[in-house]
Amino acid sequence: MMASMVAWGVGNPIGDIAVEHISPVAVFVIEMICGLLILLIGAIFIPSLRRAIKHIPWRIAIPFGLLQPGLAYLSGNIGWQYGSVTTGAILMSSEVIFLALGGAIFLREKLSLWAVIALLVGVSGAIIVGIAGQTSNPETAGVQLIILGASISAGLVGALAFLGVGLAGAIYGLLMRRLNSQVNIISLTVGQMTSASAFSIVMLVATSTEIPTTIGVGNYFYVAVLAGIVGTSLPFLLFNYAAPKLTTKQTAITLNLIPVVAILFGAVLGRGLPIGTQYIGIGLVLISLLSLEAGHDDDIDSKTASPAPKTTK
Repeated sequence: MMASMVAWGVGNPIGDIAVEHISPVAVFVIEMICGLLILLIGAIFIPSLRRAIKHIPWRIAIPFGLLQPGLAYLSGNIGWQYGSVTTGAILMSSEVIFLALGGAIFLREKLSLWAVIALLVGVSGAIIVGIAGQTSNPETAGVQLIILGASISAGLVGALAFLGVGLAGAIYGLLMRRLNSQVNIISLTVGQMTSASAFSIVMLVATSTEIPTTIGVGNYFYVAVLAGIVGTSLPFLLFNYAAPKLTTKQTAITLNLIPVVAILFGAVLGRGLPIGTQYIGIGLVLISLLSLEAGHDDDIDSKTASPAPKTTK
């Protein structure tokens, strides 16, 4: 699980660099296709992967793939276009907050008063990060987008896109916790990447987006390829394997690695540090996440870690 979070954290600033020079949809296509190709090439040399391709649970894999990495990665790329690594990393960490709410609503997990307060603090922090990002980010400050005839701040669009990633991740996490224990994780991951790749091509055609070449964007094409290699198949394979085996608390703790790794690696790549009042919002989000972890009950966690019935598919 930790390895998957580190991979996603490293992949975030790489994707941010790619989107700076290539359209979000084009980067999305490159990421999905590269992730799928890695699995298909691996199948040539790995018998277990080759066997898994023959038994893909399409009924599960198609909707899972449309959600993650499909909609989540497309939303993330839109977010990178209008937001910074710091803004994205923190807002996407809202997945833990959405996951706690989803667990309470759909899995009937109990939320203490402390947890409710922590959620409100986290939401407040996310709002501050988003607002501060849209007003102080030099790339989007004052930029307005026309969407469905309405003028909307580019920074707000980026913030909402990042929150969409967090929401998609939370829904995916809830679904994975209900996953039948007999489902082959490798087969599921291959199916997810196939579904997401098909969705990316549909979006490419629907938006009339052209796939860039090295002639047009230079080495940034390979940056998009690297984002697909680092941030798709491998971390999903690791996450899908680990998620049903871990408690809610363990998963929440490891999820916090993503923004930490993303911000630190982003700084190494020169993608910038938090700006002004974003530090306040970041602090509130981190306090919320840590409070949610501290408020979990280990007995409840152990019972809800993998509630799926142990039956055949």
